[in-house]
Amino acid sequence: MLRLVVLASLAALAGPACATVDDAPTEEELADLDHWANAADGKADLPSTFGEVAAWLRDVYTNRMSAIWRGQEYLASPAAALTRIGDRARGAGIDPTRAFYPATVRRLDAGQIDHSELDIAMPGGGVIRLVGDPKGAGAFVDRAAFEAPIGPRLCLTHAELEVAIRAAYVPGVYGVDFVCHTVTERVMRALHIGTASFASKFRTYAAARWLWGPQLPSGNSQDPATWPESRSCPGT
Repeated sequence: MLRLVVLASLAALAGPACATVDDAPTEEELADLDHWANAADGKADLPSTFGEVAAWLRDVYTNRMSAIWRGQEYLASPAAALTRIGDRARGAGIDPTRAFYPATVRRLDAGQIDHSELDIAMPGGGVIRLVGDPKGAGAFVDRAAFEAPIGPRLCLTHAELEVAIRAAYVPGVYGVDFVCHTVTERVMRALHIGTASFASKFRTYAAARWLWGPQLPSGNSQDPATWPESRSCPGT
């Protein structure tokens, strides 16, 4: 079960993702910020009434949040991630360029906020987690998919896999240029998938988009029936 603890610093991080309860906004205040961010669509300045809530959210995501806490390996580049997946597939007797890759958006309840990521199953076993984390933006190797699946299941071709992985390596500094929702949003946009069906199930997703971007709507279809990635993966 998720443990809610207060972290003094990222260096002290030794357990699951969490958010402090000290001086935190109410659930209603956080929901109001999400509602405003959705309605603003990146076309308005943040009202001063949300200043303290936004400052708290920045602090929590920047200093007290991580979903990588068991030493999962970070693959330092898209090339490294694609090589690892290819090696795993070939080890299982599968041509990685002809394989299909089941993928799901995942949610972690981190107390007052949520964490999001896209998890992709590798042929031969194991999972690539596309995450924005203090330990990096990009692909982490794990034994199994993370926490709760959200939204439609997806199935990626190798070409789509490459697109998703390259999009996950957001440049810059965690908490300044990106957080988890930033990476999730950019990956889904790169796949031409509208995120409304996912984002509405994550607390602070809309607020995080306003704070860290991308703020403007993608214009991608919100209908899963129109996404090529909605195909069924063979054997699933």
